Amino acid sequence: MVVMKLVDETDKYVEYALYDGNDEFIENIRFYKNSKSLVIEGKKKMTNHYETASYRLLLECVKDNVYPKEMSKGWRLHG
Repeated sequence: MVVMKLVDETDKYVEYALYDGNDEFIENIRFYKNSKSLVIEGKKKMTNHYETASYRLLLECVKDNVYPKEMSKGWRLHG
């Protein structure tokens, strides 16, 4: 599960902080709206499921032109 918390939004990009299902900080990502490109803090490409899940969520946000303060994707397991 990935939880995304809004850090910044401009006309050009939106930036979110990523957290895992235990509310542990992972990294910041910046998504450029027009090019639909993702810039990951300190990386050149996506390397884990948190980043790919975030990218999918951000594609939906661009399509709807809605950028929530917080959103999540995935299953949270209890037990």
